[in-house]
Amino acid sequence: MSRSRTTMIGMFTCMIFLFAHFAGAAVSVKKENGNIILSNGKTELVFSDSKNFKIVSMRSGNHNLWSEGSASIPPWKITYKGPNGETPELIPQNGTYEGVEIRENSNSTTLVFTWQMVLRYTPTYPVKMYVTLADDSELAQWKIDASMPQDWVVSQLEFPRIPVLRSEKEKMIIPSGWGIEYEMGRQNEYRSRYPSHAGGMQFLVMHNPEGAFYYATEDRGASGKVLKVNDDGTTATFCTEIIASEGWTKNGQFQLPWTTVTGYNTKGWTAAATEWYRPFTFTTEWGKKLIPERSIPQWLRNADMWIRPRNISPEIMDGVRKALTYYGKGCGIHWYDWHQIPYDTHYPDYFPAKEGFAEAVKEAQKLGAYVTPYINGRLWDPATESYSRLNGKDASCRKADGTLYTEVYGSKVPNTVTCPSSPIWQNIQKGLVDRIQSELGTNGVYIDQIAAAAPEACYAKNHPHPAGGGDFWHYAYRNLLTDMRANHLKKDNILTSEENAECYADLFDMLLVVNTAHVGVKMIPLFPIVYSDRVITSGFTYIPEDLTNGSFRYISMQSLLWGSQLGWVNPVALMKPEAKNEALFLKNLMLFRRNQHDLFLGGRYLQEITLKGDNPTRDIPRYEVSPVVRAAEWLSVDGKKVILVVNMDDSKHKVVLPDGKEVEVAGLQGVRINL
Repeated sequence: MSRSRTTMIGMFTCMIFLFAHFAGAAVSVKKENGNIILSNGKTELVFSDSKNFKIVSMRSGNHNLWSEGSASIPPWKITYKGPNGETPELIPQNGTYEGVEIRENSNSTTLVFTWQMVLRYTPTYPVKMYVTLADDSELAQWKIDASMPQDWVVSQLEFPRIPVLRSEKEKMIIPSGWGIEYEMGRQNEYRSRYPSHAGGMQFLVMHNPEGAFYYATEDRGASGKVLKVNDDGTTATFCTEIIASEGWTKNGQFQLPWTTVTGYNTKGWTAAATEWYRPFTFTTEWGKKLIPERSIPQWLRNADMWIRPRNISPEIMDGVRKALTYYGKGCGIHWYDWHQIPYDTHYPDYFPAKEGFAEAVKEAQKLGAYVTPYINGRLWDPATESYSRLNGKDASCRKADGTLYTEVYGSKVPNTVTCPSSPIWQNIQKGLVDRIQSELGTNGVYIDQIAAAAPEACYAKNHPHPAGGGDFWHYAYRNLLTDMRANHLKKDNILTSEENAECYADLFDMLLVVNTAHVGVKMIPLFPIVYSDRVITSGFTYIPEDLTNGSFRYISMQSLLWGSQLGWVNPVALMKPEAKNEALFLKNLMLFRRNQHDLFLGGRYLQEITLKGDNPTRDIPRYEVSPVVRAAEWLSVDGKKVILVVNMDDSKHKVVLPDGKEVEVAGLQGVRINL
């Protein structure tokens, strides 16, 4: 047979396969045995087609997701607010179920379930829940809206409530910091408050060796919300708690401004994050640009490590000089306690700076370092002179009862949470950035809490946003930081923040990620899997003063493998004689990292790699029992796969890669393997 004829037959066979595949994946609706079945061959949802709403089953392929004992769990709960202060909290059982409507589109089908609610005697007001399945999609889509009298609003809701059958081997993944994994069964509830360090991304995953259940809100406005799971041992009920914006109710009609998606991935949690959440992030304002497309100063791109001095005492300055001399040019410095006021007090009245700080900045810069001092972008101490003089009470975020949100930290001083929409606060922050750069000559400013602390609902009547929750918090900071970058940040200077709430990722040149929980849970590289090609990070976790117990080596190793800029360490502790080998390990990794920028500046983290062979373990205090040699797979900017291997032990070890290849790694060194 000729080659051309063989090719034609092969193409014809392939076309038949593709046609059958896509034809089988078209969404369909049918009624059978008193049920209505929505299916596309990949995902199937079955509802009772009777006078009472009921989810009968949810399936993904051959995998059953529905927990039979959870039929009584209502799919939504809505709290209304009436003009007289009425606050009815209603669930479907408080209304009359009206049935289901089928809406067919070109490539999807939606089931619309309606309940009529009694808010006044007449008329009744419908709540509609929409469940959509698209052709060839494994993700079900959930939306909701509600009608009400003209002078009513929705104030809170929980939606959707999805009870999922769980096995004894389930683990729960929360996008807190780098990512954490819980062994389920140890607690009854798991919460992820978004956007904050406790919920940097808006999804949850429950997984076992068979696959992963995925629950995500696709909210491009980054509204405040809590994604949570209630676990009773056999059923895990996923839902989202929302304080609504009163702006979401208009002319008697409420609509939740995002879609929630659910699905099951048989390839596991990494595939769920990679195949489903990561593509969504490219459709957002904050996630659409790769690192090479962003206007990040070159010095920050090349900054492979950071030190973290506090104050400018002679001991600290000696440590700074020694560290910068040892590690060479290009180090970054996050500088704390540079102001005369005590830490976490008198914010935002940082000036005057400590005597000699401007000179310390110049000295560090002459040694080749780049300095970004600390300020707080969220707290205002109400006892300060500026709070009275600048009318700080008009800028403060207010609860529904008119009182302030007040937080107390280690300083024991009450600080109020300031609403980022306030022009008063925005002008203060911009003025601080101007003054720090001009008077102190810094290379930028490190603004704490913006990417770490969750938004609060605000009911201040004089603020330029609707009362309640919603997306105003994110957009207020976006407006502030966009103006700051365009009109206040000097050329080649940077803005950084602490932690990694995703919606601020494009507004800061770098994010410091150090607050991830690691006691009683397992840290996982969830954030790098999603964002490593678009966000520069530094740090890993808080570093203890004792650098010799193994945790600093573990932190440095993991920081490099996950793509983070290294260090963020006290230079005095780093330069102590007893930490000589730890300082050397950090330097070796810094020099090694310098040659991996094709991975870390636009390349992509893919997965952890398990190594066999000569690979002893160490019990890392407050972390885990870890192999001394660990590895990660990356994709370079030119699309080539690479494995990075790091040995935190003093001795060399010969380890075995998954493909059987042996690799010898010297003590305190890293190795790159191009695949």
